Amino acid sequence: MPWLLRRSVLVCIFLLGAVGLGDAAPVENEQPDAAVVPLLELAAIPEAAMPVARAVTTSRAATSIRFPYVPQSEYLPTHTNYWEGRDGASIDYVVIHYTDISYARTLRAFNTLASDVSSHYVIRGDGHIAQIVHEADTAWHSGNVWYNRHSIGIELELDRVTNPVFTAAEYYAAAALVCAISARQGVSLDRYHVIGHNQVPGTTHTDPGPTWDWPHFMWLTSLCAPPTSASVHASFVSETPYPDISANGAALVSVVLRNTGSTAWRKGTPQEARLGIPGNSSSVAFLSDGWPTPERPAVQQEDIVPPGGTATFSFRVKGTLSGTFVVPLRGVVDGGAWMDDLGMYTVVTVR
Repeated sequence: MPWLLRRSVLVCIFLLGAVGLGDAAPVENEQPDAAVVPLLELAAIPEAAMPVARAVTTSRAATSIRFPYVPQSEYLPTHTNYWEGRDGASIDYVVIHYTDISYARTLRAFNTLASDVSSHYVIRGDGHIAQIVHEADTAWHSGNVWYNRHSIGIELELDRVTNPVFTAAEYYAAAALVCAISARQGVSLDRYHVIGHNQVPGTTHTDPGPTWDWPHFMWLTSLCAPPTSASVHASFVSETPYPDISANGAALVSVVLRNTGSTAWRKGTPQEARLGIPGNSSSVAFLSDGWPTPERPAVQQEDIVPPGGTATFSFRVKGTLSGTFVVPLRGVVDGGAWMDDLGMYTVVTVR
């Protein structure tokens, strides 16, 4: 039996609707950048009513809110606290903040020139998203001119009275928003490019703080991460012994792949990982009995395969013609869209 080199590259697709409005055409504004003033200093701004505090839910097992979360968005632009355009800078980072005051007071602060502060988005405790600055423009959120030019800022409502803890809705809305930003701007979904305000060089801020659950948040982003060459990868783990069957005999074949990317494989969605024969080739039709085809692929057995996890793909073969047959495998998504060659083979011997 010949020895065959195996390598695997699996591609999957997830479509996430854009959040907020499209980017505005960049126009340079010469207003100087100022250090970000802590929003707590603006707490004296009056507010007519305070909503009841909400309880926190960060467990991955929570089922009260379906994910991928579809957040409602509202465009509430600031007319003062931003620069038009980015001075030619690329968007490479997403910076996570918390407000330290209520959602309503935050919006007022972002429209008060004296505050010298804004962000692209604000997420309320119930998951509602307000877009304050176009992604093509520069918000004043990090206290660092270079990072302001190269990043998108997201503020999460965290206030002692209106929203004292991060809620499940905030996690889900923020993850869905970051996934959409990644799809639009090409920002990598990893902790080198999705950072806290405390990670910006030169900052004195500590947000989002120790109560922000980074592992949980990044796990959520993996559930909606758009497929890119940087986020979608797989490696071969194992395969059952090559089938050696009699004529008209049958055997079960199982292949295990590891998800080495940053995008989860989710059964029953367009992110579902599948294996099949390229082109539904008639040259292997004699194998019959369950061999994967574009119309009948071998689907991952697990509901969710997070980055680092493994997926098992099983299918039956039945021999009707004697001989030894080397058959390539490929990844397929969305009911028959063939992707790049896996570079992996299996061998069936029919005696």
